[in-house]
Order: sequence, then C-alpha cells, then structure tokens
Amino acid sequence: MSENTRRPLTTKVHLYQALYLFNRGFEITLAGLKRLEELGVFRNEDLSDYEVMLELTRSEANDELTTVMQGYEEDDAAFWDERYHERQKRLADPDDVFFAARDRKKQIKEQIKELQAGLARQHPKRPRSKRQKHS
Repeated sequence: MSENTRRPLTTKVHLYQALYLFNRGFEITLAGLKRLEELGVFRNEDLSDYEVMLELTRSEANDELTTVMQGYEEDDAAFWDERYHERQKRLADPDDVFFAARDRKKQIKEQIKELQAGLARQHPKRPRSKRQKHS
C-alpha cells in the first residue's frame, strides 16, 4: 500500500470505536427486549425470535466489518514492516555485508556436506569382489 493511500491512525481508531458502538447498541437493544419481556410485553418465545434475528444480524455485520478491518490491519502491518526494514538498512554497518556473505558461504558448505552424506547413505559403496579387482 502506498503512503498516499494509507489510512491515518485516527481513521483506524474511529473504525474500532464505531465497531464498539455498533455492538454496544445491540447489547442495549437486547437488554431493552429482555426488560420488556420482564414487564410482560413479550412472551419468552417472542423474545427468543427477536433475539435470534438481532444476533444473526449483528454476527453477519461483525463478520463483514472485521474482514474489512483485517485488510486495513494487514496493509498497516506491511507499511510498518517496510519502514522497519528501510530503517534497519540505514542503520546497518556497510561491513555487515561481508560478514553475512562469509556466514552464508559457511552455511552452503554445511548444506553440501549434509547432502553428500545423505547421498552416501542412499547409495552406499559396495565392496568389490576379488574377481573384479584382478580384471
């Protein structure tokens, strides 16, 4: 995500705040329905129908909202990861390249030895018979 299209932190905070208010509104509505049931306005089975419809609506909306917010978070993580690596490059000692190359060369040599040992185990050398040696 480019710096120009990145959402400012205040937008992100507002998104989370709106999600909280959205869910809080459902909680208030459900509490109101429960109170109306206690006052005898709704029968218990009527309340259950409304509760199911409200919870279904809330869960579907939360699913969509959190998917959108996850995209924002992934973009934000990528943005800051890029800034972090840029900063690490600026702060790195130029001689670190040579040390990294030396270390990588050692790793490659070790990998070659491991591969050769693995091949040797797969295809062990068979001792030659006496007849083959004299030929």
